[in-house]
Amino acid sequence: MAHRRVLWLSLACWAWWTWTWSFCGIRHRGAACGNHALPPGKAKLPIFGDTLEILNPKKMVTYQTERRQRWGSLWSTSVLFKKAVVITGQREMNLARKHESRPRAFEAFFPPHHQRLFGKMSLLVQSGAAHARLRRLIQSAMTPKKVEKYQAFIDLAVRDFLSSCRSELGHFSMTKKLQETTLRIVVQVLLGEDLAEDELDYLRTNLRIWGIGLLSAPLNFIPWSAAARAMRARGNVQKVLEKWISERSEKLDDTLLSQLLSATDEDGSKLSSLEVIDNVFTLVFAGIDTTASTLSSALLKLSQSEDLLQLLREKIADGEAQRSLEMFLTEILRTNPPAPFSMRLVREPLDLGNVTVPSGYLLVYGLGASLSDASCYENPEEFQWERFGNQSLTDSGAFGGGPRLCPGRFLASEAAQRLLAAVLAKDGFSWKLKQGQDLRQQYIPGLFPADGLIVDIS
Repeated sequence: MAHRRVLWLSLACWAWWTWTWSFCGIRHRGAACGNHALPPGKAKLPIFGDTLEILNPKKMVTYQTERRQRWGSLWSTSVLFKKAVVITGQREMNLARKHESRPRAFEAFFPPHHQRLFGKMSLLVQSGAAHARLRRLIQSAMTPKKVEKYQAFIDLAVRDFLSSCRSELGHFSMTKKLQETTLRIVVQVLLGEDLAEDELDYLRTNLRIWGIGLLSAPLNFIPWSAAARAMRARGNVQKVLEKWISERSEKLDDTLLSQLLSATDEDGSKLSSLEVIDNVFTLVFAGIDTTASTLSSALLKLSQSEDLLQLLREKIADGEAQRSLEMFLTEILRTNPPAPFSMRLVREPLDLGNVTVPSGYLLVYGLGASLSDASCYENPEEFQWERFGNQSLTDSGAFGGGPRLCPGRFLASEAAQRLLAAVLAKDGFSWKLKQGQDLRQQYIPGLFPADGLIVDIS
């Protein structure tokens, strides 16, 4: 019970701090909205609105699905002390994403605490022309052709993963093992080489503290708070990245870090060291948890469906690994999205058909519920591994859409498919779940079973 009290106290402090920031800085932006056709809805709490629910790691998706049952595919509320509209229907989401191509329609929205953790030059934080430039340069280093060159680096980390799992005696946490492996993949792809175990441990420890900070109250002024510790951890990792950049700037090759440093825009400009650092945090290090989350959800599903596990093994043995795993993992992302929502600040009135979202409102993309939209997915409550027979994994709605479609999706897709193919291959391994563990999924960040998916290798 103690940890729950700490969580709610932290959320309350976060809400109070965010209200202060909102009231002093941008609260007036929504004052001149005038009369607009808004969707129905009612915030749960008079002061906090729906903030405590939408940010609760255990309720991020159920909040969306329960509200949708009551109010429909979109509803009005307040989040982080700003008036907001939440959309969970695919039709409205597609309309909103079309508007995102308008230069002044939206601004990226994160409280200052998150902006500092991601970095001021992060794609997630930037908007307009600055965002478009960053996206062009970063995407050029992460195209499908470039990702093909990273396959050998991925395979080295996958072989280490298989060996590490086989060496375990008794039960162990598959979640932890996957997080360790996705970090190793990232290092291999960035540098083209592995790090010593103590260096990997240093990175792993600091990135875990940084990740926890993304879900913490912004109490940076308290030195022992999760937020303050996360900022110190970010500084530690930034020093490592600065060292890597200094070493690589004179020796460019096929590694991801070299490709980012050498990427050149139409006007001849390149990414600065700070831009590289902030977007390595955003796209690569943040991707560690999302990729591990996808793989964890995949192994959990296969643990609970022996027939599907056997079928995929047969497909891989018959040389159908790529298409079969793409379909399977796309359905995994639909039913277990690693990132269940995102937010934008509306800067120009947003027409979503029957409603208009005024300037100054927050627009919350309810990705978790949108991926179970019955108007788009037949029997959405069912897991149908062949549902996406005509769609690529990188087209999954879990990667976002429009101008903010994740540039790292090709790398994440390749890493997930290659690791899962290795596990399910003839020379892979079998595993069993430990009985009695808590398999309920929660965001920590990334979506993982509460007890860490404890397994035994046989």
